[in-house]
Amino acid sequence: MSIAVLNQVYDEARRLAVAGSVVAKGDFRLKKLIPPLEQAGAKAPVFAKVAEAATKVIDGPEDTSAESLLELTSLVTAILYTQGETGIAGNLKPVESVNLGGELAQTSARLLKPLLEALSTTGSGRLELVKDAHERGAFRDLRLIKPALSGLDDSYAEVADFLAEKVLSMYGKVILPELHKAYDPKGTKGHPRRLRLMHSIDPAGARELVKQALDGGSKDVKVAAISCLGAEKEDLAFLIEQAGAKAQEVRGAAYHALAAIDDPAGVSVLQQAIAGKDLDLAVAAIERSKCERLTALLIAEIGKDRTDLPRVKDKKEASRLATRLVRLIGVLPADEHAAADALTLDLFAGRADLAKVKGETLSGSDVVEAVIARMANGPNAQRVVLARAHRDLEPDDLAAAFEAARTALAPAEVYELFSPYLAAAGEGKKGKGPAGAAAVIDAIGATHVYWHAGRDDRPPLDPRWLDLAVKLRHLGLVHAVGRAGHPASEAFVQAEFDAAFQKGKGQEAVTNVLTVMVRMQHPKAADALVASFQKTIGKANVNTYWYYNLIPHLPKSAVPLLESVTPKLKDREADRWVDAIQELRERND
Repeated sequence: MSIAVLNQVYDEARRLAVAGSVVAKGDFRLKKLIPPLEQAGAKAPVFAKVAEAATKVIDGPEDTSAESLLELTSLVTAILYTQGETGIAGNLKPVESVNLGGELAQTSARLLKPLLEALSTTGSGRLELVKDAHERGAFRDLRLIKPALSGLDDSYAEVADFLAEKVLSMYGKVILPELHKAYDPKGTKGHPRRLRLMHSIDPAGARELVKQALDGGSKDVKVAAISCLGAEKEDLAFLIEQAGAKAQEVRGAAYHALAAIDDPAGVSVLQQAIAGKDLDLAVAAIERSKCERLTALLIAEIGKDRTDLPRVKDKKEASRLATRLVRLIGVLPADEHAAADALTLDLFAGRADLAKVKGETLSGSDVVEAVIARMANGPNAQRVVLARAHRDLEPDDLAAAFEAARTALAPAEVYELFSPYLAAAGEGKKGKGPAGAAAVIDAIGATHVYWHAGRDDRPPLDPRWLDLAVKLRHLGLVHAVGRAGHPASEAFVQAEFDAAFQKGKGQEAVTNVLTVMVRMQHPKAADALVASFQKTIGKANVNTYWYYNLIPHLPKSAVPLLESVTPKLKDREADRWVDAIQELRERND
């Protein structure tokens, strides 16, 4: 009974605090609680103190009402906290849990909040946020498992597919109960993904679910079930039958499953598809296959078509053959394969004859581009051949040759082969004129300056590229190949900033120079950023978002300078500035 009275006093004190302490004098509701408090005080003195405090609120002067009400509220709150219970009635039951295995993560609130919003809302930019969180290992946080599972039903298919293929798959069998619980064979959207995910995690365990989906699942779930077939011999006949279905989605799923089976009957079906209207469906299926029979089929078909193409006079037929060749060359094995590599080099050697063929849509030149793409992204030996043939290539193909060289040759040789295109840009020679220089600059990644430039996993370039960039006074090239501690580039970039800042050039020009300064760890980067930002304070229609993205990349020694700007800012601008500084403080160097 005594605790109940205290709860009533607490409620009345809160009511008076909301209404204002000036109306507390003579309050009848609080006054009627004093007798039971005094009665309880005969056994427990603390209740008498509560009664005394309540009396001061009711009968005390108005000018001290606030202090009296605060004293009463504090006293009652303190007493009630000592009366809290640490248990609950009923039988104890184990908390439902699963062991994820591996290393768990504790995601910061700064990342967790926007990530949870991205998984539970709609709008643009969510896929990039989810991908970034996955790369950081954020999904090892237990709090994100169920939101990720719910994301299988996301309205944006690319988000849902990424969660299924990259995020949820890493949890393994521990998520199978949750997947099975939410799975509806009659459903759409996320339910086909759930079936495929359960099958990829536990093929044997999901076998029965796949069979049930084939018999009574929705169209989407049935298509997913077909794509799960191929592990058992009994699947072959069914897949061949489904390859002739009217629905394109069903045929495509059947082709994918057949491409995973190393069987002559399946290869025959895919060969017919390649020759007919399902070329794109069949090629998409073959692309993921490691079946040697299918590779042999590709090589044979490409060899036949490349012989026929130069002989064709009809432009429509030339387009058909060129389209087939482009699609088939595009799915040749990316790894070393003797027969495929020999065919590619043969096609490359005959590129002049192929390029002469003209079609209505695709032509022989498109076939040559497909060959060069396969060499640029293929085995190392193919890249070397392409790189060293750069002098005989058209300017449009130089970027691919440069990429091949960068990954297959020593940095010094890459510089010797391709730097002349920049140095001789004004000579007008084939491949070494403006078009050749532009192709090399684009391949290096120096066409534009991006403040959000991602990590470059390509091999490093020769240090002489930076000397050349400064000589050419090319800011984008300095940005792409720049490094800290290079006096000439630091002087060049500082001069570029001074000119852009003092002459009042457009904001984009200032942004570009500041980005380069920050990226190359220029010693005056923080000073330049603050000076530029201060010119925007109080001005309308000025885009300042990029300042906040550059701040976390400054040295931590810049924090005091950045903080000196904070008192000059207001509202959201101040919040974003402070958040950026905090991100800089928390950066792991």
